[in-house]
Amino acid sequence: MPSLGRFGRISLLALVVVAAATIKCSLFPGRAFDAALWHDDARVKSGIRRGMADRMLADEVLLGRSRAEVVALLGEPPPTAYFSEWDLVYWLGPERGLISVDSEWLVIRLGRDGCVCQAGLVRD
Repeated sequence: MPSLGRFGRISLLALVVVAAATIKCSLFPGRAFDAALWHDDARVKSGIRRGMADRMLADEVLLGRSRAEVVALLGEPPPTAYFSEWDLVYWLGPERGLISVDSEWLVIRLGRDGCVCQAGLVRD
């Protein structure tokens, strides 16, 4: 087997890094929930909440929780005129992408039993 030259080794290393990052992102979307970061208003505009919301939705952390449990975790949602068909609405920050014109929101619907039956991300 011929030995890899310098370019070949660098290319192989780059391929391994890209593959590892792809696997990590597909298996573990977003970032782990951190209450201090979630409640840090100065960091919200940077989109810190979006990654945490991605992970919470992927892991179905909110499903089955009562309104009180969600509020204990995420705080009382601020009043908003957006998405009135949902029970709880949290602003996550500017939408992802090169040109962020809209915002992303975590929306939560409570079932008849008062527990979360649906949660998702929406844009305005």
